[in-house]
Amino acid sequence: MMTIRKRALHLTMLCAILLITACGGGDTNNKQGTGDNPPIQDDIHSVKAIDRGEIIQTSNDSLLITTFVDKGADSYVDAISFRINDQTELLSKNEEVVTLDQLTVGAQVEAWHTGVVAESYPAQATTVKIVLLDDENSVDTTINRADAIRIALNAQTEVNGPWAVKQAKLDEGNAFWLVEIVNFQYMDQPVTVRIDSKSGEIVPIVAAENDAFRLYSPQAQEELGPTFTVEGEARVFEAAFSWVLEDGHNILAEGHEMTDAGAPEWGRFKFDVSFEHATQPHMMLILYVSSAKDGSSEHQLIIPLKVPETLIKYSADQ
Repeated sequence: MMTIRKRALHLTMLCAILLITACGGGDTNNKQGTGDNPPIQDDIHSVKAIDRGEIIQTSNDSLLITTFVDKGADSYVDAISFRINDQTELLSKNEEVVTLDQLTVGAQVEAWHTGVVAESYPAQATTVKIVLLDDENSVDTTINRADAIRIALNAQTEVNGPWAVKQAKLDEGNAFWLVEIVNFQYMDQPVTVRIDSKSGEIVPIVAAENDAFRLYSPQAQEELGPTFTVEGEARVFEAAFSWVLEDGHNILAEGHEMTDAGAPEWGRFKFDVSFEHATQPHMMLILYVSSAKDGSSEHQLIIPLKVPETLIKYSADQ
């Protein structure tokens, strides 16, 4: 009789164990998540996907983060769209909680996902953790690194698709950011944007420069005429300088200009140059300062240019 009761008790205990195990298995499946239900954070496998990248685009529940992977001719843009949910950790480098609003376009971050990635481009994954990194150039500027990157990206209106930051450097002496970005479709054609670190204004890239002049346009070897615009900055005494356009034989045009600020500040200038014809296919624009002592030319900046064929009158024809 006791044997039968013991066997019945053992059977009852076994059933209870199986039932508990089955319930536990159900909890495990729930933690892994199905459909639209996010997984429970404790059971998420965390994979660091972005060691140092930039937020390129934001929405209410996702961040597009890219990084430039430098492999020479095989370089590429690694781009992942990170879905944010209630379990996602958003932290500063000091492990303080940050809000999604602080994760702005241009911000530099580290990013982890669950290890499950949708095969698309950009790739898609559920985020485990985002860490907002400090600005590497922690200097007193109105426009910080993230601001400069955001301005550079916003200026790209003709090409769609993910961009990545190749570099973003601050030139403290000249007070501008130099941001180099690349689009995944045109890896061999990076775009460089120069941004005033005080105003956030995009400044043209310098075509030629010395200690007195920065020329933005025209570009060296550019074919120009009969009228073209010269634009740049000068750091010259009393904001005054001179220029001459010549073809090696004749002076084609010349003049005197003023900048909007005198040395030691850099002053902006913009003026037009017109000429009728040249005696050969090549000409030179020369910016210079006249010496206060003897009137000689100082701080010459020479820009070689090309003449359109229709404006050339060779010496033999004159």
